Amino acid sequence: MTLPCRCLFGLCVVLAGCASGPFKPTEVNSHGMPYESLNEDSYGPRSTTRFRFCDPADDYANNPNLAPEARGKLGEITHGVAASVTSVAGAPLQGLTKIDSGIADLDLGSFFKAPSDSSFPLVAVLSHPPDSIVFWHSAKNVRLGEVTAAAQAYCGRQQKNLLYRGSASRCPPPERGLAGTPIIATYAISAFACTPRR
Repeated sequence: MTLPCRCLFGLCVVLAGCASGPFKPTEVNSHGMPYESLNEDSYGPRSTTRFRFCDPADDYANNPNLAPEARGKLGEITHGVAASVTSVAGAPLQGLTKIDSGIADLDLGSFFKAPSDSSFPLVAVLSHPPDSIVFWHSAKNVRLGEVTAAAQAYCGRQQKNLLYRGSASRCPPPERGLAGTPIIATYAISAFACTPRR
């Protein structure tokens, strides 16, 4: 469904060429991308219990003012709202939005809601033999729940169960935002196995 160009929540934005058809991101391969030549071991040992964000503010589970069960819910809700707003605002900017060719080839794009306005995709498939799938992702914008859902679909197509094999993260050098403020990203590699159903 295409949204007409209009004011949303009192905020009027005029963008040239509002989306008039289905959203089609630009498909790119790994050449020149931050995940080029990476494999599932490139960021060191993976963990199934601890995930390290480079910017503690990105880890909603660390908010000391919330009960533990509320932290996870807040994180998912906040991320979902941000992704929805980004997708509405970002849809007309199709030429600036990137998708990894592996994600496109495996038809997993629908699991990732936040379009990228950077020079590289926010999530990519590093490998996908029949018994596993490994993702590289920008952990702030593409949460573990999203790559898990995509991995579940991949394994489900083969009539197999999903087993999370863990994630490892890396902190790239800070980038400068439009206002000159530093942006601290977290890049992650998350691995999953497709196991036989019993």
